Order: sequence, then structure tokens, then C-alpha cells
Amino acid sequence: MGIRKKTKAHSEFGLSAMTDIIFFLLIFFIIAATVSQDPVLKLILPKGIDNGAKPILPIKLAVDANLEYAIDNEKVAYADLPSKLQQVLSKRPDASVSVFGDQTVQYEKVMDLVLMANKQNAKVVLALSQNTGK
Repeated sequence: MGIRKKTKAHSEFGLSAMTDIIFFLLIFFIIAATVSQDPVLKLILPKGIDNGAKPILPIKLAVDANLEYAIDNEKVAYADLPSKLQQVLSKRPDASVSVFGDQTVQYEKVMDLVLMANKQNAKVVLALSQNTGK
């Protein structure tokens, strides 16, 4: 008796729909993980107090191409430089001294200013301009 079903049940499963769903879930979780960056340690940080302290501005000691000297943009004779620098440093003891020298001035003149500030136990910074390649 040859009674057989003409249609067999196929048990195949379409994976393309499942692959799409997994891909969208992967994208969703990657975006969700980057948006919520919770810190590992939950810290309560102290608040800073603004005490109104102004930053300490450096004392500007300069010499130009004509060998004219200045302290904080005030012209001073070379002979009066040590006493004037001492006076300014006594008013602002924590300030550093920035030495500015024109590029045409001899190196010796700029170093005289550096040594003068060093003799008065000042923190000295030699200010240079950026080379533009000219």
C-alpha cells in the first residue's frame, strides 16, 4: 500500500532575520554603553573655595635695542636698576622676574639683567620669542 504524504514538512529555519535582530541589538548596546559612562567609584568631591587671590604676575625686566632698561614698563637708568629691582621685589616677594631682551642686544647685556636678578634671590625666567623662520 503505498500511502505516503506528498509534502514533507521542512524544518529549515531562516537565519537572515535572526542575524538582523542580533546586529541591531549589538548596535543598540554599544550606543547605550557609550552614552552611560558611569564612574567605577562614586565619589563626592569637595567644593573649591574662591578666596579671591589674584595670580602673581611676574616682574618684567627689559632691555631694548637702544640699551634702555625698564622694570614693569617703567624706564629706569642702568645705574638705578639694582635698587629699583630690590624695591619692586620687596613689594612682591613671591613674583618671578621675566627678563626680556631685544634680539639685536648683545647677549652680555641680557645676562647682566639675569645675574642682577639672581643676586637678589629672585626666580628668573628668560623670555624668548618664537622663531618664525625668517
